[in-house]
Amino acid sequence: MYKLYGVKSWGSLAPQCVLAELGIAHEMIWLTPEERRGAYRQVNPLGYVPTLVLADGRLVFESSAIVAHLTDTTASDLAPRPGTPDHAVYLAWLTWMNAEIYSTMNAAEFLEDKDNAIGDAATRKSLGEAVRAKVDALFDIVERRLGETGGFMLGPNISAADIYLMMVTLWARPNRAALYARCPNIARVVAAVNARPAVARVLAENGVA
Repeated sequence: MYKLYGVKSWGSLAPQCVLAELGIAHEMIWLTPEERRGAYRQVNPLGYVPTLVLADGRLVFESSAIVAHLTDTTASDLAPRPGTPDHAVYLAWLTWMNAEIYSTMNAAEFLEDKDNAIGDAATRKSLGEAVRAKVDALFDIVERRLGETGGFMLGPNISAADIYLMMVTLWARPNRAALYARCPNIARVVAAVNARPAVARVLAENGVA
């Protein structure tokens, strides 16, 4: 059985949704943000969340890597078959959302943190606004992609890439409602993902209304 370490509404959300969608037995181990910096490092010395513990005890971190591992090792319609061109496209978008949107959002949070000592307050505010503008531009790329496919990230059917997209929209600023109003294609995809019973259960467990 897998163990998934996570913090509610953090990067563990998409892996947890995929585990639920695939019906994979797992133990969910919840952490607080503070615990992530303390005893949790005995589990994952990097302190990263989420962490998936494999059957042999080894660790998989980075949310996109966990999602890809789960879909690659379980026959389902949430991802194309490994080794196919469609699967390469799936990995490209999944990795891009992690490396670009997720990471840029984290950079904005760091710059806006009141404990951040980089520069003065005005400089931090200016940098934070610039990074947030970059996040908006990245979501615009996704919006165009969805317009091109006429459906979801990979085409006419929902995939784990759409579940991942739903997760990163939760952290949009000033709020996700503003993002959905600005990007109707993203709003449509998120609504379809959230309507899936397994995803709805995970969102409720994470306290996402």
